[in-house]
Amino acid sequence: MIDDLLKAGAIARIARVGYPPFEGDDPIEITFAGGAVFNIDIGFEGATDIVVREGTLLETAYGHLRAEEPAAFDAIERDWSSEDIDLPWLIGATLANPRRLAMTNPYRVDVGYVFDVSGRVFALFGEADFITANELADEENEGLRLEIGAPYPAA
Repeated sequence: MIDDLLKAGAIARIARVGYPPFEGDDPIEITFAGGAVFNIDIGFEGATDIVVREGTLLETAYGHLRAEEPAAFDAIERDWSSEDIDLPWLIGATLANPRRLAMTNPYRVDVGYVFDVSGRVFALFGEADFITANELADEENEGLRLEIGAPYPAA
């Protein structure tokens, strides 16, 4: 899916999605100018790393209910919402040069990816049920001692 993010083009929106109030443990959707949408959630194992899927989270997580339990899907969809993440430098830009990202404090584990975006390094990662999307140099990241690793895909 990382390759698909790179091919999707210019970013139109990045937002937390689900049910408000939104916090760091809510999944993220990235919408591209060409119409592609990808949802980012926490990894499956040990609440670390991220999972990137094509499509909206609403469809990925609950789309099957549209046919199986339409009333349940309608109720979920009615209350579904989103909130933009304040990253104005990301809007209109494209993702390039993906590399793995590791957290080294308090232990070492792969947590996500970094991308080059318009002269900045965009970090997209998850650890302990929190999904983070920010500039790698953001002071919120300091305590994790993040370290850029191997290019994606690994050679």
